[in-house]
This record gives sequence, structure tokens and C-alpha cells, in this order.
Amino acid sequence: MKKMAKVLVMMCVVAGLLLGGQPGTTSKAAGSKEKAMCAAALKRTGNAKKLNYKSTTPYEFDAISYKHQKKVKSMYFVTSDNTAYVICVAKAKTTKQAKALYSAFGKYKYNKMHDTYFKKDYKKSEQSVIKNAVYGRKGAYVWYIAMSSKKKNLAGQAAIKKKIK
Repeated sequence: MKKMAKVLVMMCVVAGLLLGGQPGTTSKAAGSKEKAMCAAALKRTGNAKKLNYKSTTPYEFDAISYKHQKKVKSMYFVTSDNTAYVICVAKAKTTKQAKALYSAFGKYKYNKMHDTYFKKDYKKSEQSVIKNAVYGRKGAYVWYIAMSSKKKNLAGQAAIKKKIK
């Protein structure tokens, strides 16, 4: 009986995706300000060649758990294949929810650095980038930048803060 229920649920999910598109997507217009902020941060941090994936859906970024996905109003992020190099800017629905996302980004950085496979999965240069990651919050906006040295990541953070008005 349980197996039949799982099959039925999967069929409903597939049908929903076919009929209604992807779950949790944000509109392109909603992520345009976040995209501009990512671009400004990328200009200041460099390493654009390392990035090969972009998205506006919260469920695709590991730092935003299912519990936190509902708190995201709009977002934009770019990343490398192994998520060592990342710039993510998200706008929460409320300032209180932005604080929760900020906390989630902090835990993400900590967990990523203390993962059992950290030294096995990432090259020395990538490990350095992850250790030098910065994250922050201003109003309803939160961001996570892991692109280069701490100094360059902070310059990217300054560019994001400048764009927020």
C-alpha cells in the first residue's frame, strides 16, 4: 500500500511539472535586481571564467534548505560545477526571514568547511576560496560570495551593498 502511495505521489509531481512548470521558480523580472547585484560583485571579485551555471530558483542552491526556500521572494546565483565558486543574492519576503537566511548562509559556510570530504573534493585553491567566503545581510537582502581572496570578496560585498537602496 505504501509503495502504491509513493507511485501515486510521484505521478502527481510529474504531472504538475508537465502542466505547471518548475516548482519554486521566480520570475525573471523579480530576479533582475539580484542579477545586477551579482554582476556588480562579479566585476569586483573576478574569476568569472570559473562560473558555468546560473539560476533564479532557491532549491538549486545548497545553502537554502527546503525550510528556507519559502522565505525567498526572489534570487539570482551563479556557481561553478562543484559549488566552490559562488555568488548568490537573495531577497527575502521580510526582514525577519532575511535574518533566518543570513543564519543559513553562515551554517552553510561552516558545514562546507568542516565536511569530511572537504580536502578530498576540493583543490587547495578551491579550499582557500571557500574559507574566504563572505556572507551578509542588509534589509531584506542576503548574499553569499565565495569567489577569490577575502579582500576581493569583501569588495564584491561592498558592491552589493552599494546597489541596495
